[in-house]
Amino acid sequence: MGSTIALIIGFLLFFTNSTLAQSIKSQETSSSTVSKKDPQDEPPKEEQEEEREPLDFSDTGRPGQQTAGESRGNCSNIDRPMKALIPVSHSGKTVSAHPSFWVYLPYTSEEVSHVEFILQNEAREDIWRSPFALDRDIGYKSFSIPETATPLEVGQWYRWYIKVYCDTQTASSQYVQGWVNRVPLTSGLYLELQQKSQTEHQTYGNYGIWYDAIDRLLREYKSQPSNLVLEGDWQNLIEAKGVELKNLPQVGSSYKVVK
Repeated sequence: MGSTIALIIGFLLFFTNSTLAQSIKSQETSSSTVSKKDPQDEPPKEEQEEEREPLDFSDTGRPGQQTAGESRGNCSNIDRPMKALIPVSHSGKTVSAHPSFWVYLPYTSEEVSHVEFILQNEAREDIWRSPFALDRDIGYKSFSIPETATPLEVGQWYRWYIKVYCDTQTASSQYVQGWVNRVPLTSGLYLELQQKSQTEHQTYGNYGIWYDAIDRLLREYKSQPSNLVLEGDWQNLIEAKGVELKNLPQVGSSYKVVK
């Protein structure tokens, strides 16, 4: 009888210990499975910055002239010809009713008679035509129609010219020309400009708005001519896709606005 009871007690102890061991092993396996997380399940790191998309100003293109050819008349021989700051397509967008057009003019009042700014619609009808006298400074100059003039219409194309008259007797002259298309100000662009999370020229550039991007950028040099950040932005702009503005002089003090 005693041996039977001892046998029963031994069997119960063996069963209890076996069940406990299996429970512990199951918990360890479950814990190990939970600790091994799939890397794809981990949330992205907040500090990781998104790469900025490269600027793109490529377009189908329109007839134009970015660099002035040989002079007619008695213009002085110069190392750097007049150059319009426009993409390879000779065209660009703006959201402005009175946009600005930038050129590099390597002439002074002692070398040429005057400069003429012309803006025409697609029917070649003059929207604006006005002569300007140059000063003794050479460099980047901006031309635009006055704020009181008729604004550009959204969705319309316009052709602009900058003509340089080497003397008062010459009918034709050196010139550059380009096209501008006024596009509507989208809600996305408007909100980004209001948020001011980056500079205006960067925002316009990201949206492919050429004339407003280069205008905002070059105007910033007026107050910060030695700013290295702006110099980097300038290089990014003139080397962007669809833009081939090479061998331009450094932007700095050679800055003029003509209205």
